[in-house]
Amino acid sequence: MKHSNSFCILPWMHLATNASGNYRVCCNSTPGKNFILKPDGNPYKIYKDNINDVWYSDTYQNIRKQFLNNERPEMCERCFREEDSGIKSARKGWNESWMFEYEKSTTPNIEVKYIDIRLGNLCNLKCRMCNPYASNQWVKDWELIEQWKDPSEKIRLAKMDWPNNPATWSNLEPILNTIEMIYLTGGEPTLAIEQYKLFDICIERNIAKNITLKYNSNLTNIPPKMTEYWKHFKEIKMNASIDGIEKINDYIRYPSNWKNIERQLKTFINMDVKLQIHTTVQMHNIMHLPELFDYFDQYELEPYLNILNHPDYLNVRVLPSDQKEKAKELLQPYKHKEKVEGLITYMMDEDWSHLYDKFLEKTKILDDNRTKLY
Repeated sequence: MKHSNSFCILPWMHLATNASGNYRVCCNSTPGKNFILKPDGNPYKIYKDNINDVWYSDTYQNIRKQFLNNERPEMCERCFREEDSGIKSARKGWNESWMFEYEKSTTPNIEVKYIDIRLGNLCNLKCRMCNPYASNQWVKDWELIEQWKDPSEKIRLAKMDWPNNPATWSNLEPILNTIEMIYLTGGEPTLAIEQYKLFDICIERNIAKNITLKYNSNLTNIPPKMTEYWKHFKEIKMNASIDGIEKINDYIRYPSNWKNIERQLKTFINMDVKLQIHTTVQMHNIMHLPELFDYFDQYELEPYLNILNHPDYLNVRVLPSDQKEKAKELLQPYKHKEKVEGLITYMMDEDWSHLYDKFLEKTKILDDNRTKLY
């Protein structure tokens, strides 16, 4: 079946939640604009609502129509912004991986094959670019750099308990027979033992063998019980979040320790796990990407680059022009690496240096309360 230039396969085969358990279009869509909404205007929730109501909701029907009409949905601006700068977006990657499911049909197939579940905000790190909605470790520090829009959020985010709700997992049962991939992240997903309830359901129904588990992890934790569960599933994919080596890692992904990360990394390399390095490109590491590339060359691993969009003052477009030129010069020898040439184009395309003072202000506050890089 023919598709438009702006087409994205996800609304025909994918569901996603955020860390609060609200259904959203995908992890790359614009926060605040991307919820799957009920008729009353509130988001559908994984722990409360019928999954078929979500899948056939007006939100999903409308976004499918927009893609079929060659439109660019507002909530999908991140992918299209990257593509306009020559970067291979998540949309294009998903289309390459899943488009065959669509093209082999004369009409769009709308079975859920891939679900992305953010297992709350339980985490053991408070990375520089993160926030309390994705890490409970950020709750105490948040008011150092931002004001709470709603003070009650501080209490809610200190302990999210929706993954403990049995309905969270039973609500997924109607789609499990068609599921091919479950993507688990957080927070730090290896800390969320509630996922074992989902694993038990898959094993009891004898469908685990058909399902690939994919994780996004900071590599600080590998529970033995979890690795035992993995043996029942078709394949394990691990996206390791590593934004720098040695002191750059320790600075950005505070309070992780590079020696521990390196030890866990080598453990995964020797496991029956498909490992990929995911790097969030931002103000704090753009100048240090060459040493990251060089380090992973020894393992024949090439970091997959994700350009940070939020918070905006950490976006690489904030660099002053002289520093952009320096970054460009450092990255030129690595243009053969995936997305590097597009990253350079993206960085140079727009001037966001009006946010540079904000970057310096926020960085100093965290430096004074954590550790300085130099």
